[in-house]
Amino acid sequence: MCTSRFPWAGLAAAAARVDLWGVIATLGGVAAAASATPAAWAVAGLPFDLLKLLRVPESDPRALVPTDAEWPGALIGQPFAPVLLTTEGDRSLLTRPAVAVVGARACTPYGLEQARDLARAVAVAGGVVVSGLARGIDREAHLAAPGATVAVLGQGLDSPMPHWQATLRARVLSDGGLVVSEFPPGLPADVWTFPVRNRIVAGLARAVVVVEAGHRSGAKGTAGHALRLGKEVLAVPGPLGAPASAGCLDLIEDGATMVRGRDTVLQAASLARSGAPPPGRDPSDQTDAVAAALGVGNTAEGVMATTGMPFGEVTAALVGLVLQGRAQRVAGNRFVPSGRP
Repeated sequence: MCTSRFPWAGLAAAAARVDLWGVIATLGGVAAAASATPAAWAVAGLPFDLLKLLRVPESDPRALVPTDAEWPGALIGQPFAPVLLTTEGDRSLLTRPAVAVVGARACTPYGLEQARDLARAVAVAGGVVVSGLARGIDREAHLAAPGATVAVLGQGLDSPMPHWQATLRARVLSDGGLVVSEFPPGLPADVWTFPVRNRIVAGLARAVVVVEAGHRSGAKGTAGHALRLGKEVLAVPGPLGAPASAGCLDLIEDGATMVRGRDTVLQAASLARSGAPPPGRDPSDQTDAVAAALGVGNTAEGVMATTGMPFGEVTAALVGLVLQGRAQRVAGNRFVPSGRP
């Protein structure tokens, strides 16, 4: 956790309606902004009514600010991006390439199958799946990428949530994933918090994949944020006339890339090569080598040291072992063969 004097905590609440990163750039970057006076912030363009929000952040070990090593580089400088996140879980996931997989809560079996297949492909390729911890497509995407998923909340980290959502959150965390929020810890979910949350889902990702969506949906809103940031938007086609596919067909008609399979998504996120084994190495041999290196339990870094394999290959193989039921992730970021404590 950064110990520098930072005004981010108070300003965090204004990030969605004021381009704080534009002000920070005018001040000379995050290091200069950290020590700037209120007068300097005002000259740089911070509205006068927000000057009262400048204050040193409260002591919260879960708080993440832009000078922390784990702060996602994808958010630095983005218009209206957050300037503080509270987190629970593995922060290192924020430093890895990510793909947002989003869609309707009221989805079809076809949509669930596509979300599961695409999210799993991203995880196996060494990427991270970002979604919103909602029912339907979001839930399936999170569960298909154990240990390689980030859930962005539409509420504070400590606010109450329905039992099904709390269960899903616990599963994401127990599998080694991450839960993040920009809202004050106790702020409850509301109709306005979810559209605000969606800009972070889009901001963290290299590409946004919409699996199923209606004509008017939050998933299309997330796609809109991605387009404004210059990121690629992909949509999974569905049956003509199907309400759950209407939004995806709208996006494709408007120029979104049509998903024809896993490779479409991996190429859009530049993951197609990073997770592939080197020429001449059989994927099953690669996975078996990682399984053997687990012993009675090992971390990804330990497996790298034992096998000499690159990080992307090791993490891809570990995710594959978890999905196959051959390994499980336990406390301390360790992986153990299934059946061991």
